[in-house]
Amino acid sequence: MTIKLDKNTITPELRRLMAQVRAPAPIFQAGAKAIQVAISKHLKALQARPNAKGWPPQYFFAGGPASVERNVGIAKVSNAGAEITIADPRFVHRITGGVVTPKRRRLLAIPLTAEAYAASGKGSIRHAFPGLRVIELSKGVFLAREVLEKRGKGKLSRLLSRPLFKLVPSVTHRPHPDERPPTTDLAAAARKAMTRTAHLLLRAEGPPPAA
Repeated sequence: MTIKLDKNTITPELRRLMAQVRAPAPIFQAGAKAIQVAISKHLKALQARPNAKGWPPQYFFAGGPASVERNVGIAKVSNAGAEITIADPRFVHRITGGVVTPKRRRLLAIPLTAEAYAASGKGSIRHAFPGLRVIELSKGVFLAREVLEKRGKGKLSRLLSRPLFKLVPSVTHRPHPDERPPTTDLAAAARKAMTRTAHLLLRAEGPPPAA
């Protein structure tokens, strides 16, 4: 996802101010940085929402080593404009929705419990849950772990298979367009930073030479 700043995306007043400076790149840099900070703030707000199922957070949006926030950056700055990117295809998919299919295996493992959900984003599932086995039930195919159920005094314990993941060939995610960084907030942040920087540059450069 790329957000562009150039002469076509700024206000007439900003264009007027930028026309008076020798090199407008610092102004575009200020706007790009303001947008980067605003996107980061937006992602942190998304992350702060509670999980719908009450499960532990995976820090998808922000706060984790592989969160979307870590992939927000300024790709390019010049006298002609700037580009800010959210270089994370997972976030684009989150916004647009669509079908997900496995890349390295035949089936996707969908977590069914909080414990499984917490482990699903931390490397190998089988490493997190040694001894998992595939079982087939009336509702589908599952990865299950055997657990010993204690049945009370005088009763023998029994071994049960507890499904932790459902195995599916694909899953369709609904779109979340409301999670896109709000354009109005990004534009306001950029405009404020760029206007301030433009005035600072004009003061530093002094008045233009007399004709």
